[in-house]
Amino acid sequence: MTTTSVSRFRPNIQNLGNATHWIVVVVLIFFLLFLVSTFQLLKQLPNASIHLQQSNLNSHERYELTKILGKQADGNFLQADLHRYVDTLSNIGWVEQADVRRDWQQGLIVNVTPRKAVAKFGSERLVDADGVVFKPADPSELDAHYWMQLQGDEKDAVAMMQQVQQVSDWYLPLGLKVKEVIVSSRMTWLFRFDNGLRVLVGNDNTSEKLYHLSVMLQNQLHTKLPKMQSIDLRYKNGMAVTWKTTNDTVVNDGKNTNN
Repeated sequence: MTTTSVSRFRPNIQNLGNATHWIVVVVLIFFLLFLVSTFQLLKQLPNASIHLQQSNLNSHERYELTKILGKQADGNFLQADLHRYVDTLSNIGWVEQADVRRDWQQGLIVNVTPRKAVAKFGSERLVDADGVVFKPADPSELDAHYWMQLQGDEKDAVAMMQQVQQVSDWYLPLGLKVKEVIVSSRMTWLFRFDNGLRVLVGNDNTSEKLYHLSVMLQNQLHTKLPKMQSIDLRYKNGMAVTWKTTNDTVVNDGKNTNN
């Protein structure tokens, strides 16, 4: 009779555990060596080039940005601090928006949107539609003849631009364009239009009075508009009109009363 013996292989669990442990250790060592070598390689990379998008910038703006940023970053492609560059650009008065991004081929790409001025504020600055006052990169812009002129405290610039936009809309049907706005420390407003008409109004119900005047000039006072030199709305229940060829006329409750 033939006897068949069967044996079973029983792996040593402890030996398997030790082998796995050493494999993990070796992998970690290689990974750490890879990180160290990569870090050393990054340190040896040259500083990243700075490329300024110039399509929407004038020569003075390009020159100022190049002078501030330089042509190379302080670090290489991956080390460069993009937030710091954005903060630096945002602190330039005429810069409305700034964006800096990485590009594998070109380095750092800088895109800047300059503010669009709509008026001259005082004698040395401009102001945009949002009431932000700034100095332009090109000082010669201040000498342009087409600017609307604003005079007042910078803290009132936002309110001034809001009022100017309203008045421009209200008086546009009359063919009148605002050329100058002066606001005193007591918030007395003087509007001068392109036809020479001047309108004075106080700080009480300013918008309401200016709107009602525009309605009157489009209706019952329309034929008299060319003869008007100035209109004073600083009265509670009326206004004073200075005519180009006659003495002052006071209008109370819709009735003209000569002084």
